[in-house]
Amino acid sequence: MVSLIAGHELTLPGLCGVGEPWGSTRRASANRSAVAHQVTTGEPLIVADTTVDLRVRGDALAGSPRVGAYAGFPLTDAEGRVLGSLCVLDHVPRQWSGAELDLLDLLAESCSSVLRARIAAADAKCEQVRSTRAEAALQAALDRSQLLLTASQALSRAEDLAQIRATVTELVSGQLAPVYVGLTLPEGRADLHRIDDPRQAVGPESGAEVYDVGDDAPIASTARRGVLSLYPDPASIAAAFPPAAQRRYAEMGLHAIACAPLRYADDTTGVLLFGWDRPHEVDLVERTVITTLAGYVTHALERADFLQSRVSVARRLQEAMLTRVPEVNGMRLAACYVPAASDDQVGGDWYDVIVPGTQHPGDSAGVVLVVGDITGHDIDAATLMGQVRSMGRQAAWERPAGPPSAVVTALEQACVATGLAATGTMIQAHLLPLADSSREWVLTWANAGHPPPVVRHADGTTTILHGHDMLFGHPHLRDRPVLDHQVRLLPGDTVVFYTDGLIERRGSDIDEGITNLREVLAALRVTDDPRHLVDECVRRLLVPVGRHDDDVVLLAAHIPTGPDRPSRS
Repeated sequence: MVSLIAGHELTLPGLCGVGEPWGSTRRASANRSAVAHQVTTGEPLIVADTTVDLRVRGDALAGSPRVGAYAGFPLTDAEGRVLGSLCVLDHVPRQWSGAELDLLDLLAESCSSVLRARIAAADAKCEQVRSTRAEAALQAALDRSQLLLTASQALSRAEDLAQIRATVTELVSGQLAPVYVGLTLPEGRADLHRIDDPRQAVGPESGAEVYDVGDDAPIASTARRGVLSLYPDPASIAAAFPPAAQRRYAEMGLHAIACAPLRYADDTTGVLLFGWDRPHEVDLVERTVITTLAGYVTHALERADFLQSRVSVARRLQEAMLTRVPEVNGMRLAACYVPAASDDQVGGDWYDVIVPGTQHPGDSAGVVLVVGDITGHDIDAATLMGQVRSMGRQAAWERPAGPPSAVVTALEQACVATGLAATGTMIQAHLLPLADSSREWVLTWANAGHPPPVVRHADGTTTILHGHDMLFGHPHLRDRPVLDHQVRLLPGDTVVFYTDGLIERRGSDIDEGITNLREVLAALRVTDDPRHLVDECVRRLLVPVGRHDDDVVLLAAHIPTGPDRPSRS
């Protein structure tokens, strides 16, 4: 018989010739047992006559009237701890011979070896299970960390609500594995607005996109209470809300939802909803992940609000600084400003149209056109641009007869004198009509490092107005004065001024960009409307690019072929 001890009980995995009840139960009490004696002493227990040996008295098996002799040898593990006993019983008293005891000792050692091997195998399996669980837990932790890292990075780059909504949708594929993620934001003081994403396979929720914060529904309830709300199955939703709320999610195939509040700005609250297509008990770790994600979304919304406000203010300031194109007899003007597609959506590009002197409506004393580009593509560049533009206007008003080079030089000197660290490029152009009746104009310009103007003639050909000096803002580096250049404009001619954002592209040089501009100008139909020319240049040169990182100014001055009708646009 092989018996193993476990607390107060013996397990009998190996039996031969032992009667009932042990043959069926394979269990016996360890109290006062012969096995317990061997566990205590660590030595074999040899009993020739169980009726007189007190060591087995009280043993339900060895001490029973059916047993006359007992011989047991300890079974040990690899560390020598006694696990149980290999014993033989005889129904009558007997003297155990030395050969019998040696054989029992050998058998006990063999049994111990088998037990040790099984223990080692069991330990290895347990270790494998533990290792597998540890690896799974580690992988889950890594997945959660990756989800949070990815969400944090993506949301930190989001600049508006559309990008935030798109990022929220992508959370569906994350470690939480919901089938639906909803975003609801406050609208006014008492309404909630659901922001849907048609890319989601599940949803959107049924009903209106705008609903009352007082509704008896999970999202509205979470918005009011401002705490994480968990509904692990349809029954929990049904227990908390009217049937209509349960139907809303049942129609979407959702069997569990979690609603996380988004508290931001003036303490108003939106809601981030996760939905699963099966009952799902959100554990403590998942709660942490959901709460963290909600925090990321909240910060992204706050940042988007700030950026939108900043961009709006900057755009209004820049638009206020851009000149309303005046009417000029004998000439038609059109201008546009296209902001950059990133960051503050403002920059240092500007245009100006000045009618100097005391010209009255109907006079044709001339006009000053300015196009420039302050270094930089942000609100700082726009601020510098505003100051440079104002000083340039003052310099032009003080020098109504020019020449343009004198205005550029005066502007540079003013920047140095005031400590204004403004650098960039610009063209200062003066246009004067000839005194005769030819309707021709003389264009005089100074170019401080700016892309050259292009003239589109009435026959569709184009001419580049070469001749420029180094960019402004570094007068101490000039080795010669700023030069003036002059050309005559005929009826039907259009001179086009622009900034580099119109023609510069990554992977190509500026000459290629100017060539593209000339091709666009040459392909346009003949018209006395410069607005058409400006719009077509933007459509053909900017729209195909999509997102552009530089702002653009375009200013066109057209000498009409027919009777003059002053225009501005």
